[in-house]
Order: sequence, then C-alpha cells, then structure tokens
Amino acid sequence: MIGQDGLNVNPSPNRVLHIRDSGGMFGGERVILTLGRNMDRGVFDCSLMCMDRGDGRSRHLMAAAGRSGMRVESVRVRGRLDWRAIRHLGRFIREREIDLIHTHDFKSDFYGFLATTGRRVRRVATAHGSTRDSFVKRLYLSFTEKLVYPRFDAVIAVSEDLRPRLEGRCLRPEKIRVIQNGLDIRVLDMCRDDNEPPLPLTGNGNHRVFAVIGRLYPDKGHAFFLHAFETLAHEFPDITGLIVGDGPERERIQDRIRSLGIEERVCCCGVRKNMRRVYDSIDYLVIPSLTEGLPYVMLEAMACGIPVLATAVGDIPLLVRDGRTGYLVKPGDTTGLTRRMRDLVAMPETTRAMAHEGRNLVDERFSASSMVGKTQELYLSLINRQR
Repeated sequence: MIGQDGLNVNPSPNRVLHIRDSGGMFGGERVILTLGRNMDRGVFDCSLMCMDRGDGRSRHLMAAAGRSGMRVESVRVRGRLDWRAIRHLGRFIREREIDLIHTHDFKSDFYGFLATTGRRVRRVATAHGSTRDSFVKRLYLSFTEKLVYPRFDAVIAVSEDLRPRLEGRCLRPEKIRVIQNGLDIRVLDMCRDDNEPPLPLTGNGNHRVFAVIGRLYPDKGHAFFLHAFETLAHEFPDITGLIVGDGPERERIQDRIRSLGIEERVCCCGVRKNMRRVYDSIDYLVIPSLTEGLPYVMLEAMACGIPVLATAVGDIPLLVRDGRTGYLVKPGDTTGLTRRMRDLVAMPETTRAMAHEGRNLVDERFSASSMVGKTQELYLSLINRQR
C-alpha cells in the first residue's frame, strides 16, 4: 500500500542492505551513514554488511554505523574472489528476506551481483567517482561499468559529471539517477576517535593553516598545492600546511616536501578519524584535484564555516561560486592556485564573507534530506515494481 506522500505504508518495513568494502572513512562511508541515520524507519529497515579483509580497516565504519542505529554484520573475505564469502552473503540476503541491496564500490558491486543472481532482490549501486590511478583499478572499474552495472536496476551517480561516463560504458540512460551528496553534519560525531593524537603544526595560535584532505592519489593534485605553498612560504612566514589522508602517493609527496625545503611548514599527518577536530584546527581548505565528483570534505568544511579554494572540476562549481562562496581555479594551474591562496590570507574580510555565504548555500541546497528523499523514492519505485 502506498500513502499520499508516495512512501510505502505497509506494516512491515522494506529491508535494505548496504554492502561496502571499506578502506577508511571516505565519501562512500559518509553516504551510508547519512542514509542509515536519516531514512524513514517506519518504511525502511536498513542494515550494513562490511566486507572484512582481516586488516581492521572496516572496523571504524562498523562502529559508526552501529552508533547511527543500523544493524551491522561482516563477512570475512579472503582474496579477490572468495566464493565462501559470496555464499555467506547470499544466505544472509535470503534468511533476512532482503528486498534491495545497495553497493558502494567495485568489489561489493561484483559480490552483491553474484550473491543475488537468481533471487528476487533489487540491486542499486552508487558510482562515487573512484580514482583511476592504476592499471588494475582501471581494469576493475571498466569491468564493473561494462558488465556489472548493466545487471543492476539502477546506478546512482553522485554528480552530473559522472553521467556521460556511465552512459558511455553501455549503461542505459534510464538506469542512471544523479543524486548529489547531502550533508548531515552530525555524522562527523559518529566517526570520532577521542584517543586520536593532536594534529601537528597547529599549536601556535598565530599560524594560519591550509589543509588538503583526502586520499593520496596522483589525480588529487597535491603537487600543485605544494609548489604554490612553497612560493607563498617566503611571503607569509606564519602559514603552515597539513596533508590529511593516506594512499600510494604518500612517499612521493613527502619526498617533494623535502625537496622544496618546506618540511618544517608542511606535514603529512595520515588518516584522521576525528574530522571535527581537523575542521576546528584549520583555516582554509584547498582541493587541487584534477578530477572530482562532489567531495564530502568540501561540504563538511563549508558547513563548518571554512573558506574553500578548489579546482573547477566535477560538480564543485555548483557549490564554489568564484569570489562568492569560495575561490575556483583551473585544474593544474599552479599560478592561479598560488594567487588565490595569497588572496585567502591577504584579504581576511573577503574570505570570511565567502565562508559565510558558502555555509548558507550548503544548508539550503545540499542537506541530507534532499539526498535521502531522492534515494527513498528510488528504492520504493524499484521494490514496488518487483511486487
């Protein structure tokens, strides 16, 4: 039975299972927690299956999901193709009478597809805009987009920028739904780790701190930021820089910091779980990426009143309106990046005004309710079609 608002009002909630191969607290994890926390629990019973590779990296998501009120399970996965794990996932879906699975990365896409083959279960995947920085990753993503996604009922793209890429991979346009990320700032408190050590280079109240936050991959543009920072370091002796995150580029980034002679001013501080503390400790967020969708870190920083300087890629220009809600530069433009970083420091009144406008825009247009509402509508359209 469907109510006037379009939601299913059956006494038994629709059972939704999110599946994630988690490597840390990134955009996919933020989406899962926001949906799990804000879904209408009279209509949906949301649970999470974490793929446990034995390295402990899924533990943090499981703890945060538990705090959000989701039922949390895990399945041990050994190697790239573990049929025992696939059978376990299939049994769980059958025994819990799951109506719809929602997967969030190429491994969970593939395992979710195999575990539901031959079952009356709807499939939804979210394309979060994964990096394509290695041959293996490009191979996995190409396999997923060409062979796995077409067997799903719907694929959610987190930005308009992703739609043409998905359409070009033989996915029918009617299967693609663009649902941009929405922010529930309370999710930050679910992801906290009160025992985490303090951030370096922020103890002096006179420091003005630039931060680049995210996984350390080539397309995140850290090299452009470091060269811009080195230029400004001579002009502004009180600025410092934080590189927050981890990834295959970490050693190369540290080598570049040393070669530029800024190791006393810029620090790679690894993955940080307590992002609330990070945002409280920085003055400016820089996103020098060559490719992006709609980064959660940008939504969170703007909601916390932090000025943002970003490249004009993906859906970033929907939020960062140059000179009004932040600064935009072309990707790979070190000169432009340097100039706008200088403006952030040298024009504090303009910077504060942009940060205020940015916060208002996030509150108005990128709330959790918008993302959750569109996702609920998609779930119900697929589940009711099945019934």
